[in-house]
Amino acid sequence: MAKLDCLYCTCPCFHGQPNVHTNSDYNEVKQCLKANDTKNNNKQDYSNQIFELNKECQNSGLSIISSLNTRYQLNFKNYIQELYKALIKECNYNLLDLNSLDTSLDFESLTSVTNRTLKAIQNKQIFSVLGYFPIISNELKNRGWVEKRDPHRPPINYSQYLKSSPYMVNWIESPPLISSTNEKEGAMERLKSLQSWSVLKNKRSDFIFVTRKHLINWSTLSQFTCVSQMTRHNGLAQCLESYKNVQTNLMFPRCHYIRNEADSDAFVEDYIITALVSTLKIIVKAIENNKRIFNVNGNIPYKIINFVEQCIIKFLNKQITGNTKTGIWKFKSQKEIWNEFMIYYTKLIIDSNAQFNQAYTSELELDVYAKCKYLLEKVKPYRPQHYIDGITNTWIIKPTSNCSGHGIMLSRDLQTIQRKITETDIFRNNHILQKYIERPLLVYTCKIDLRQWFLVTNMSPVVVWMYKEGYVRFCAESFSMENMHESIHLSNVRLQTKYRKIRNSHVPEECMWDYRELQNHLKNIGQEYVWDELIFPGMSESIYAVLQAATDTSFYRDNTFQLLGADFLITDNFIPYLIEINSIPGLNPSTSVIANLVPRLLSDIVKVTVDYKKNSNADTGLFVKVVPEKWKPASAVVVDSCNQFNSSTAEAPFTFDYHRRWMDCVNKKLVALRLHR
Repeated sequence: MAKLDCLYCTCPCFHGQPNVHTNSDYNEVKQCLKANDTKNNNKQDYSNQIFELNKECQNSGLSIISSLNTRYQLNFKNYIQELYKALIKECNYNLLDLNSLDTSLDFESLTSVTNRTLKAIQNKQIFSVLGYFPIISNELKNRGWVEKRDPHRPPINYSQYLKSSPYMVNWIESPPLISSTNEKEGAMERLKSLQSWSVLKNKRSDFIFVTRKHLINWSTLSQFTCVSQMTRHNGLAQCLESYKNVQTNLMFPRCHYIRNEADSDAFVEDYIITALVSTLKIIVKAIENNKRIFNVNGNIPYKIINFVEQCIIKFLNKQITGNTKTGIWKFKSQKEIWNEFMIYYTKLIIDSNAQFNQAYTSELELDVYAKCKYLLEKVKPYRPQHYIDGITNTWIIKPTSNCSGHGIMLSRDLQTIQRKITETDIFRNNHILQKYIERPLLVYTCKIDLRQWFLVTNMSPVVVWMYKEGYVRFCAESFSMENMHESIHLSNVRLQTKYRKIRNSHVPEECMWDYRELQNHLKNIGQEYVWDELIFPGMSESIYAVLQAATDTSFYRDNTFQLLGADFLITDNFIPYLIEINSIPGLNPSTSVIANLVPRLLSDIVKVTVDYKKNSNADTGLFVKVVPEKWKPASAVVVDSCNQFNSSTAEAPFTFDYHRRWMDCVNKKLVALRLHR
């Protein structure tokens, strides 16, 4: 997970930070003097791989996406050169010495610019862009808005980019504008901008587009100024803590945000319960597959099965009766018992030939199967995420102060996890522990996840717009829970760039698709309806639900909106799980897929925040407003503790004696299952 600044990740990810331009006479925005267009080793490694492409590739006509069905013309082999040409062209125009050119604004042009600027002031159509977002500037200018741009503070360091290697275009904040403007036209635009600045330098902006919250001085910002950053919210882990074990239309893998010893104890309990349930799953799956797991010379004591059964029964009694005094959950005072269990549980996971040291009989096997299968069914209502848990009890450890895969590790060993978080002083909120989804949807045997853009235009009430396009990130190598390597499990663009050479032969060159390509794949495997019926609606519901949860602890300022990026992982039964939310979603053209999508995305943001604001019938591009089902708060959700059984037994302590008939039925089903296989 990238850095969670309250609700969102505010990490710069792999964006190059721009020089900030602002009015020094009007303190709307903090001055940011430091240019951050620096080179580093990671970027150099990235460039070495990017530039193993054909330098002689032909130029192709370039256009911003006109519809979902338009074939994008930027591709892996040409996008760096094409964007770099556009950027260098822009740099040259902005570095021209206007005094040496025989170019000036005549009286008529000067009057026209001044009048247009004064009219924009009157109509409240003055805007500022903090950072490098030429698409936003172009879209607003086309609507009659006038930009307040300090000529002494350009959005990027033009001189530095002019000297840089082409690969640096990957790190610029957003794609450059590809236009047919010539040198004379570029010079005229600069002269007009200078004239507008002379009128606007002491005026406030009516609209500020900025992606970095720290650049805004909220205390001096006019309440009438619309700004593209919202105020602080609680983090994803904090907002959703009360939703860990309840049934809602928000799907996210449970997280543990460790702030104190009680939080740490809660994680340990979750970890151990997951291990107990996983042991039941391993036994049931082995017997259903007709695998012999009992042998007089087995390497795992048979008593472990009895231990697991008794622990699960106590867990169920605790849930049913509300008794919190159960001694079995006093982990600290019973370390030896639990350490022994974890040793044998680990053997079950890693040793495919592990067996219990008990002589095999069919009666024994059927009895063990019936009990374990029954306990699994009874525990499901209290473990809503049992499906994604798998059997290896793997957790992902994410630093809250970093991003792009830095510092992320996977582990299934409790001591390793505790040691890791202790070394980095977890009690200062340095990490979040999140349950790893062990049953992801695989494409060409590789794990994928989705970056879903969404636009929040109100938090009271919640108004959120989902973007119908996004990108799909591939892991380079085939999925396996036996190998914890990052090339298999972490799909971050920066990380997977290192493994493009060794990627699965079916994985795309940039380890990335757009949504349209994923939809085509689903159609090819006979699942053409799951996108419209499960995946996209599921992502919409989850995003709405998490924003709704954040309203309880957030402060909302009118005249704000924000583009965010949510990362979703799709399970093998096509259910989207929200992994994290990024408040600074990557708009830099690090791949040709992103370079194609972002110009249309930025253009559509203006359609929603400017056009739709004035006219509810206006075109909103690929943004669609979320109209959620009735959202159920945690307090209104009641877990069905009785499942398929009569509710009158809910208060009774749990034992096997009540349901012997059901267990006999299970045995018959097992026999039928084996005969079928």
